[in-house]
Amino acid sequence: MSSKYDPVSGRVITVFLHYAIPSVVGMLCLSSAFMIDGIFIGNFVGTVALAAVNLAMPVWSGLFAVITMLAIGSAVMCGKYLGEEDYSAAKDIFTKSLTCSVFIALLSCLLGIVFLDSLVVALGATVELAPLVSNYLVIIFAFSPAFLLGFFLFYFVRIDSNPLLASFSLIASAFINVLLDWFFIVELEMGIAGAAYATGMAHGSVLLVLLPHFFRRASRLKLIHLAGSWSDIPKALANGFSEFANEMSIGLTTLLLNWIMITRLGVSGVAAFTIVNYLFFIGLMTFYGIGESLQPLISKNYGARQAAKMSDFVRIALVSNLLIAIVLCGILLTLPQILIGFFLQPGEGATMDIATRFLYYFWPAFLFSGMNITLSGFFTACHKPGLSASIALSRSLVLPLLFLLTLPVWLGDIGVFISIPLAECITFIMALVFISKNKPRHIVDALTTP
Repeated sequence: MSSKYDPVSGRVITVFLHYAIPSVVGMLCLSSAFMIDGIFIGNFVGTVALAAVNLAMPVWSGLFAVITMLAIGSAVMCGKYLGEEDYSAAKDIFTKSLTCSVFIALLSCLLGIVFLDSLVVALGATVELAPLVSNYLVIIFAFSPAFLLGFFLFYFVRIDSNPLLASFSLIASAFINVLLDWFFIVELEMGIAGAAYATGMAHGSVLLVLLPHFFRRASRLKLIHLAGSWSDIPKALANGFSEFANEMSIGLTTLLLNWIMITRLGVSGVAAFTIVNYLFFIGLMTFYGIGESLQPLISKNYGARQAAKMSDFVRIALVSNLLIAIVLCGILLTLPQILIGFFLQPGEGATMDIATRFLYYFWPAFLFSGMNITLSGFFTACHKPGLSASIALSRSLVLPLLFLLTLPVWLGDIGVFISIPLAECITFIMALVFISKNKPRHIVDALTTP
């Protein structure tokens, strides 16, 4: 890699943009593909199918939770080894974590298919929605080994100084998803099954794009013979626990919100929440794009003991996320009905009204979620899993559940709508306290102190 883009020796802003822009573009393409999924389903299959897909969303969180914990936890350790120029240790943890990920991916597929009926019931599907949810999930589980392994390799391609390829894989996947949505849903009229095939095949293509990287001569990460201690794997899992907690928490919170919406407002309520979720997902993926591009930059400078650069990268990431959030909020507040209307067939006035009200109260979540994601990722890259997990659990599980179970009692529907924004705001205050007491120079000093 050119020293111009080296996280340790390169100029901060140049390196940040080199990593962040492709990552954000890739994540935006991924989120756009999910959103276009929703547009195709809402317009060509219907509101009921849209609600069914959202009921299945906690399963996505569950599938990605364990693989993300292993992928990010081991990738930041790998980045630290690369920063220390310990290439043997980097190859070792890559090979062993990949082996574990293959086992996890296959086991997830098997368990999902075997316990499918019980899972559909646990998701809260009504008699009307259960067949659609089941039909969708069985196809997703069949493709899960491919897209989970592709997702795992995504992090190691970035840590191996090839962020452009990692982002290209997501961009290619997004385009494939859109084309397959049109083919399966519109041309073949396969309904929700078509959406599942499109999503599974498109996400699986990431594996095909990324796998050849590790067989190229220029790659520093190679598969090696499995030998020696596996002690780094538990360490990686512990370090990536915040990402596991975040993914699982999102799934549990979505499950609770689905239950609340279907209880209070019926299928139209779930469909409205689905639309707001799609719009929020665009912002989240942008923030995750910046946050995840930050992790290899922090982990390599952590290994190289470069506290000043760590601080610079964090500041740039926080400012970038705040500016993006302001722009997104402006668009959401200016064009709510136009954005919501993309997902609905004519005559879905009830769903339109609920989604508009929901978005009116929900938009502040954008202002704080990006900063929380950035600071959580920073602590993960610095091997501070406790602090990272505290942020992740507070914003995505503990506070949302607390507010969702209490505020609606006093405030009705408004209590549901403001629960997530309020959780993000309070978590941000807590994260500021954490970073004030754990500045990069303090973290590096602790690393170098015998």
